[in-house]
Amino acid sequence: MLALLVVLMAVVIRGENSTADALLRRTAVTADDVGDPPPGTWIVFRSARGVQASAGLPKTVSAVLAGAAVGADNRARLISYSTPGGAHFRILTEQLGARTVQVVLNRATQDQERRHLIRAGAVVAVAGLLAAASIGLVVGRRAVRPLATALGLQRRFVADAGHELRTPLTLLSTRAQLLERELRAADPVGAAATDVRGLVEDVRRLDAVVEDLLVAADPREPQPRTAVDLVALVGQILDSAAARALTAGVELRSDGGGTALVLGMETALRRALLALVDNAIDHTPSGGQVMVTIRQNRAGLVLTVADTGPGIAPADAPRIFQRFSSGDQRAGRAHYGLGLALTHDVIDRHGGRLRLLAATPGAGATFEITLPVAHR
Repeated sequence: MLALLVVLMAVVIRGENSTADALLRRTAVTADDVGDPPPGTWIVFRSARGVQASAGLPKTVSAVLAGAAVGADNRARLISYSTPGGAHFRILTEQLGARTVQVVLNRATQDQERRHLIRAGAVVAVAGLLAAASIGLVVGRRAVRPLATALGLQRRFVADAGHELRTPLTLLSTRAQLLERELRAADPVGAAATDVRGLVEDVRRLDAVVEDLLVAADPREPQPRTAVDLVALVGQILDSAAARALTAGVELRSDGGGTALVLGMETALRRALLALVDNAIDHTPSGGQVMVTIRQNRAGLVLTVADTGPGIAPADAPRIFQRFSSGDQRAGRAHYGLGLALTHDVIDRHGGRLRLLAATPGAGATFEITLPVAHR
């Protein structure tokens, strides 16, 4: 609307100037005396016999006319003049025979029309902007409504699924705790008692995952974030995955030591890192190795998970973080292609980055997670 208004004003001003100049030339050529000029104009004759001017000629304009002259080769000369009070005049000086004719046009009428046009254009522009904003708001709401509906359905599904999982998890936890007590009383240091203690801890963590899903599905409260020791978290994850790695014949290794604090939700980070480690175990054949390293650089804390599996085909690499994208190198469990996608979402929510660092076919794959450091 603003661009249209500018173009319209340019066209109108050019047309007004052309009309005014044509009126000045016509008046200069047809004027016989200074007594009857067209409305809004004054005529001045200059010759050897003296100066004749139309009645009412402003004195400020008279001073300008006295210094005006025709152009080179006696060509007519057009100038514009504005008084300190804001009045605008267009002046034509033309040599006709022995007489110099000067015609002065008062631009007050054109200026007033121009101001009216600007006001009208501004009103139209504002009205058009409001109309466009209103239409955009209505159309935008209609376009976003399906997305809002889908998000609501997703939140309800997560909330319902989490709520339904709570009861069996509570029963499973209770039974595991009772079994742990019985085994601890019968054989406190036995392998069965150790395994059951691990089972109790895994059930507790699974219950925390369900609780985290319920919190994430609740839009009323912001999700709390605390300082999480990444080194300790990786140690717990490797302990949880040790039984599965032993069954698969895969060695788990970590060079983590000390502390490495990040700001985030421990349960969500645990879920993401466990999915990444589980994915690495799943892709590593028996006798292979999964290595987890933690270091710090200028970007933050960097965690890498490297395996010695078959790697990732170049055609699959661009879509590995997409949901339901699963390669065909694995066998055994059903795979749905969600683990890496969920890990990517969690890391992204924490202000970090997950990327495929290396994936040479036949030489394993390496994933890198970068997370901001939590300031103490």
